[in-house]
Amino acid sequence: MRFREHRGTLADSMATVVEVADRAALVAHVENLLGHAADIEVKPYGGVDQRNGWDTYIVTLAGYGVLGFTDGAL
Repeated sequence: MRFREHRGTLADSMATVVEVADRAALVAHVENLLGHAADIEVKPYGGVDQRNGWDTYIVTLAGYGVLGFTDGAL
């Protein structure tokens, strides 16, 4: 599974892509980025993004907002 951070442009966002094996790995990655990762939600987000071919899911964090996107369900 791939995760990319939310950025102003798709190119900037794609520059942050990392592989995450599962939800626990995503939580660990977010903890490294922000220092905390409680209340992460991953939800479907508009289907396949034609710009990059991802079956896009949005990743949000309570009290923070949009963190980024994955290329599939976790």
